[in-house]
Amino acid sequence: MEMRKENNIIGDKIVTKKLSSGMKCYIIPKDGYGEKMAVLFTRFGSNDIAYRRPTEEEKHCMPLGTAHFIEHKLFEQSWGDAFTKFSKQGASANAFTDFQKTAYYFSCQENFYENLKLLLSFVQHPHFTQQATEREKKIIASEITMYDDDPGWIVFFDLLKNLYHNHTVKNPIAGTTESIQQISAEILQKSYEAYYTPENFFLVCAGEIDSERVLELAENIMKPTNGHRAVSLFEKEPEAVVKAYTKTDMSLMKPIFQIGFKQKPQEDIKGIKQMYLLRMALDILAGESSSFFEKAYEKQWIQEPLGCEFFSGEGYAFTAFSAAGPQPQKTAQLLLEEIEQIQKQGICEEVFERAKKKQIGRMIRSFNSIYAICMGQLELAMKNRDLFDGFHILQSIKKEEVQRVFQKDFSENAMAISVVK
Repeated sequence: MEMRKENNIIGDKIVTKKLSSGMKCYIIPKDGYGEKMAVLFTRFGSNDIAYRRPTEEEKHCMPLGTAHFIEHKLFEQSWGDAFTKFSKQGASANAFTDFQKTAYYFSCQENFYENLKLLLSFVQHPHFTQQATEREKKIIASEITMYDDDPGWIVFFDLLKNLYHNHTVKNPIAGTTESIQQISAEILQKSYEAYYTPENFFLVCAGEIDSERVLELAENIMKPTNGHRAVSLFEKEPEAVVKAYTKTDMSLMKPIFQIGFKQKPQEDIKGIKQMYLLRMALDILAGESSSFFEKAYEKQWIQEPLGCEFFSGEGYAFTAFSAAGPQPQKTAQLLLEEIEQIQKQGICEEVFERAKKKQIGRMIRSFNSIYAICMGQLELAMKNRDLFDGFHILQSIKKEEVQRVFQKDFSENAMAISVVK
């Protein structure tokens, strides 16, 4: 069933449709824009290392880094390199794997439909050989080694290891140099068949494009589903953190650190609201105009506002604050003091309204960027919602809801610190 939505405030529309294959499409026409973009992604990320098919009792396990490995190999087709073909057709293509998904995308000025055909086609036709798999292991091992030398990467995953006992979110996205050695062409093929099914795919397109043509093209190219989409399996995760503090020595001139709070994940539309509530709370707590930043700056513990981000997915949710400075633990303690003050005194109306308008303004501005539209819709599609749903949820947020976030989502017992010095 095709749905069309219009937003009178933003002045845009979104066309959504679930194809007969099971794939969900989100199309955002933008008249007058030269850039056109398409993203095709599957709900298969680094967290998904154990699964069961609906028709089987057997549990299947994959080596760490399998989803990322497939992303690398899928561009290598039996007929040649998909990257090269995109380039010849005037498009810039790329891909990425994160905790929950693997996405393939391109942007172009011309030949949009030819490039869309290529995108929809090559992702459905894997060409895994053992020889090419062995060759790729060396390339990915070099990438992993590069990450192992990156302080920012180390401090982030050290934080996750502090926060999570069992959940696979604590594992590096590309795997380890040891785990990728266990990957074979057969494992790639079986994992591909488990997760690269039409009902696991989402297509997002934006630009000056014809939505009817996009839907017709996608309907004709996507293979029918076999109804055997894998169900990922996760171990039960305790509420408590693993440990409160960890430090890694990399001989840095100035220590970098991350402060994390482990939170209870919410599903579907509640998860979308949780995301906007946390983003608003983070700005109030540690943004550029916050009392915390002013105090920490005056003490010369930090020189710029903390980087603040909320992460959530199946079975996990956490907030991460990142910074560089000489006093990570004292900075964390100051952050706790500010949280306690907000818990006791509440949020004043002026501060709340400023934070809300800031979030709404960011969303409205994002509709001027084809890339931002596609990536924003991509995140919401994971919860079967669109950008207009997100806009209305954000508009509906009340001060009392943000206040409750401070009461329940920022506990000292759920906090951990990671330092690289």
